Parts: sequence; structure tokens; C-alpha cells
Amino acid sequence: MLKKCLKHEWKACWKNMALLNGAAIFMGALGGFGFLFSQLSELPDLLIVLYLFAYILIVIAASVMTQVLMIQRYYKNLFTDEGYLTNVLPVSATDHILSKMLVFGAWSILNALSVLASFAFLLLPSAIRYFTANTLLFYNKTMTFSDFLSYLWAQITCVADAAFSLIGITNHIGMALFSIVGFFASLFFGILLFYAAISIGSLVSSHKILTAVLSYIGMTTVIQIFGGISIVRVFQDSTPTAVVTTSSVSTLIITVVLCVVLFLICRYILGRRLNLS
Repeated sequence: MLKKCLKHEWKACWKNMALLNGAAIFMGALGGFGFLFSQLSELPDLLIVLYLFAYILIVIAASVMTQVLMIQRYYKNLFTDEGYLTNVLPVSATDHILSKMLVFGAWSILNALSVLASFAFLLLPSAIRYFTANTLLFYNKTMTFSDFLSYLWAQITCVADAAFSLIGITNHIGMALFSIVGFFASLFFGILLFYAAISIGSLVSSHKILTAVLSYIGMTTVIQIFGGISIVRVFQDSTPTAVVTTSSVSTLIITVVLCVVLFLICRYILGRRLNLS
């Protein structure tokens, strides 16, 4: 049943999501190739300003509206009049939550990739044109574009190796696994925090959205307070290396535990305390 729910969720939202993120990519490509085949000095200043304003606006709108539409989807589909139909389907609360969470996560990742692609389309054509005609003097070394990218990648991997060695991870497989688990834990924690706040807001008979907003603020405040206290205690009682190790590992564990707790809150309210009045 989860597979059917995922398919339904994807069909219900992919058009709006694709339009938003496609617009961000299109604007980046438009500017990148426009600057590639023309000189900035040849373009009117007003046109450049209007383009940059529209570009920034669309990229920000794509990121914000991706989050807003997916949060709205959870609320409208489960806790408004639409919920009367959704909740009589032979689908468990677990499947409802998981399908929406996974689709939300997928579009969050796709949104991040679309923003990166938009920046790449905007900057790379001009950078490639510059490097084909010039070389870069970097730290008193003459570099081509490919040399610069190789140097940049080497520096990134060097920093990553040093950072992960502080928490006892010295091989690239371990680094990749830790990074992947941490990334998805943080991603789903953010989503489930929204879902839990909306679910708690549904328990009241009126002002559901206001209650959801206050619940979200309250939960994030409590989590930040306890997180700050734990970090202070770690800094007081540990060496610098132990601080990095303890804080990184404990943060990951706490994030995973909070994901489970928030998921159980959503499932309990949706399964046993549903209030559509």
C-alpha cells in the first residue's frame, strides 16, 4: 500500500513542483547563455538589474514555495474537508505519513539540485569562456580551468578528511555513510517537525493553524534550549577533539531519536485522535 500512496502523492504534486524548480533552472540558463554570447558592457544596465532581480526572486520563490506547498499538502489532505475522503481509505496512518514525508524529502533534494543547477548554468558558461582565453593566477601559480577545479576538489577532500578524522572516521566509506545518515536524519527531522506541529494543531476545534504555528515555535525552542545546554556541558568537560567527536555523534543520535518521536506523535494523532471538526 505504501507504494500506491507514494505514486499517488507524486502524481498529486509533481506538476507544481516541476514548474517551480524548472523556472529556477530556466532563469539560470537564460542568464548564463545570454552573458556567454554577449558582453555585459553591451547590455543596458536596467536590463541586467531587472534580470538579476527576477532571477533572485524566482530562485527564492522556488525554494520557499517547495516547502510551503508540501506542508500545505499534508494539512489539506489529512486535516481539512479533503481529509474525510483520505482517512476513510484502507490506508494506515503510517503509510500516509511515510508517503508524504518521502515525497517531501525527494522534492527538497530536487529543489536543492535545481538551485545548484541554476547557479551552474548562470556562472559556468562565462567562467569557461574566460578560462579558454585566459589563465588564472592563483597563489602565484598559473592554472587553467580544469587545474583550478582539480585544486579545489583536492582542498575540499583534505578538509573533509581532517574533519572526519576528529570523530574517528578515517576511511571514505565511513565518511560517506556518516554524511548520508546525517543528511537524511536532518532532512526528515525538519519535515516531521512541521508534520507534528500541524498534527498537534488539529487537536483543537478552532484556530488550528495558529496552534500549529505556536506548537512549531514551542518545539523548536525547547529543542534548541536542550541542545544548547548539552553543548555547553560537552565543552566544559571535554578536550577539543572529544568535543567534536561527542557533539557530532550525539547530535546524529538525538536527531534520529527525535525523528522517531515526532513520527510517533503524528501517527498517534492521525490514527487515534483525528479531529476534522
